[in-house]
Amino acid sequence: MRKRLQIQYPYLVAILVTLLAISTSLAHAQAPTTRSQRVAVATHTLARGTVLGAGDFVFRDTTLRGLTMIDTNMVGEGWVTRRLIGAGEVLRVPAVERPRAILANQPVELEWKDGNVLLTLRGIATRDAALGERIAVRTDSGRRVEATVVAPGRLRLQ
Repeated sequence: MRKRLQIQYPYLVAILVTLLAISTSLAHAQAPTTRSQRVAVATHTLARGTVLGAGDFVFRDTTLRGLTMIDTNMVGEGWVTRRLIGAGEVLRVPAVERPRAILANQPVELEWKDGNVLLTLRGIATRDAALGERIAVRTDSGRRVEATVVAPGRLRLQ
């Protein structure tokens, strides 16, 4: 006579089976899709640290597979390569990055504006940053504040 298997934790087994069924159905629902998108593509091999010029890339309509879209429409002249990029490779972050407007330990001006009142402070940037990025700055008084890069050497407090 065969001995019947007795499950010690039936609720736990039921939960695990349910989770497995849900994950399987989600995997089928998220099957890779194909879509056409306009992307920046390298025209020739680009060395690390190359500042992109007009002849270094072109925009092409390309069919991509997967769920995520690649935002390469913002890539333009002045962007910098962070690694070796082969000819025909799609230019995307983090392989390329926006040009740096602020360098680490560089003296910067902080501005705060409210109506007709404009206040300007001096400080030191704590890291490299591109236009639009928020970074920490040490003011001359030693206080740390966060500000947004608006121009080379200039940040805006909000």
